[in-house]
Amino acid sequence: MGVCGINIDIEMGMDKFEYLIADPYDEKRKVPDGFVTRTIPAFTWAVFPCRGAMPNALQDVSAKIFSEWLPALKEYEFAAGYCVEYYDDASKYENGTQDENYYCEIRIPVKEK
Repeated sequence: MGVCGINIDIEMGMDKFEYLIADPYDEKRKVPDGFVTRTIPAFTWAVFPCRGAMPNALQDVSAKIFSEWLPALKEYEFAAGYCVEYYDDASKYENGTQDENYYCEIRIPVKEK
């Protein structure tokens, strides 16, 4: 199924943030000791697909999002201090996360200016 990495920086101070490894929450199951739940507010999400060996593929796309794509937007802006990274199941690829076709994506919340 894959897994998600969640960056949470509510204050958007950029000096520290909370990073969580996440799976979908099932209300019917007890949350194990030592685990936490977080509710991410509803947003409009911009989704950026990444293909290639990790971590370079993800880092390259992330750099382009914040240095090229966001600054070029006329109608939208970064909405809040959240970023969701989705990582596909590495066992589906011959070379795991180092496979040239490995898939992940970055999702960032946006809002109209």
